[in-house]
Amino acid sequence: MKLLIIDTFYFLHRSFHAFPIEMQTSKGEHTNVIFGFTQSLLNAILQFNPTHVVCAWESEDQPSFRKALYPKYQINRKSGDPEEEMIFKDQIPKVATLLKELNIVRLFENGFEGDDIVGTISKKFSEEDPASEIVIYTADKDMLQLVDNNISVFRPSSPPFIKSKLVDEKTFFEDYGFSSKQMIDYKALRGDPSDNIPGVYGIGDKTAKSLIIKFGSLENIYENIDKIEKTGVRNKLLKNRENAFLSKQLSTIITNIPIDFDIENANIGLIDTDRAVNVFEKFEFTSLFNRLSSLKHLQMNLMPDISNLI
Repeated sequence: MKLLIIDTFYFLHRSFHAFPIEMQTSKGEHTNVIFGFTQSLLNAILQFNPTHVVCAWESEDQPSFRKALYPKYQINRKSGDPEEEMIFKDQIPKVATLLKELNIVRLFENGFEGDDIVGTISKKFSEEDPASEIVIYTADKDMLQLVDNNISVFRPSSPPFIKSKLVDEKTFFEDYGFSSKQMIDYKALRGDPSDNIPGVYGIGDKTAKSLIIKFGSLENIYENIDKIEKTGVRNKLLKNRENAFLSKQLSTIITNIPIDFDIENANIGLIDTDRAVNVFEKFEFTSLFNRLSSLKHLQMNLMPDISNLI
């Protein structure tokens, strides 16, 4: 099995900013988010040739447990222009409908973020099938903590400076000097301004990495606080102990949500490419028809594996 997991809301936001807001159908229906996401989804499938694909979705019916734990979580995420915000939000249910009509699995759970859905699905099927290959498609650095012997993260390019990169255990260690599982401890020290995770005030990237490399975990750092030679670093850690452990909780992706899900429902052979033609015509996505043809060809190559599902 080769499972591709899409961090849906990352691509929804990316599409909103990557494609002109003026992008509309002839009837005046805004489509920049729908088009950008659909293009990214098809490109990802064609690039990685997975046997299964899942779109992880954000909880809509109640706030994330992280906001209950720390009300200031993500508080610095400013809303844009009200009209633009409405244009973005109006397209979200249309993306959900598009996925349903194409028979592409969309998974979510109340009270949890898309990260937690990704974490749960990736770990669940990694453990159930150790021979499987799982690729998480996102630019979110938080997901790097999920990297394992058969789980990798593909970070798409962001021109002009950031090139696309497939991060596995080896490349992660080359970049950070510690294991992927220690990414949570690193963020507990470093914090994350994008999510308003406080971390330890005054501890930067270099110091955080050196502490993780030397002591291994946040708990071990505090158990050996007297062994930290630099007085300034030691005092910052002591002063911000509560924030450090809170930050570790906020940074930890949940991997055990009780999701009842049959992986074979996500087989790419079940994607309805004929239905997709009608949907694309409705949204006037004519430039995506060639990708549909490529997807259909990929499905035909997998026919021996999906014949029992049809």
